[in-house]
Amino acid sequence: MKIVFLLIAIPIVLASEQSVRVVGKLTCHGLPAQYAELQLVSKFSIGGEAFARNIFTDPAGNFNIAGYIDPSSWSKIDARLYVWHKCYEKPYEHSDPCSNWFEIKIPGIYVNDGPFAKKKWDLGEVKLEKPRSGQQLDSCD
Repeated sequence: MKIVFLLIAIPIVLASEQSVRVVGKLTCHGLPAQYAELQLVSKFSIGGEAFARNIFTDPAGNFNIAGYIDPSSWSKIDARLYVWHKCYEKPYEHSDPCSNWFEIKIPGIYVNDGPFAKKKWDLGEVKLEKPRSGQQLDSCD
């Protein structure tokens, strides 16, 4: 009987809600990156992703994004922050209305157990004009 209880209890403990909170400021050539879009998601090792939250920066370029993932994985969530913006390294070379986007992997130490993030990851100032590995330009339709 004790073995059956343990086999039932272990998945319940392992599959608890997990949360993430990231704060920071986006700038473009020294000015606030107003209304840039940020999305918090979790990638799963078996494929797919879970959407947690979608926000925009404020007029000063600041953001504070937090979200949680319901129990659906047996391990820590693999949290990612996606950022869409219209800041270019050489703005005079671009008249494209499309957005650049890139992904930031959130370190596992900032993944919290429970639906409310107690630890936050402070990115500080993120200068969007600097090229990033993996940065892409969205296609305009």
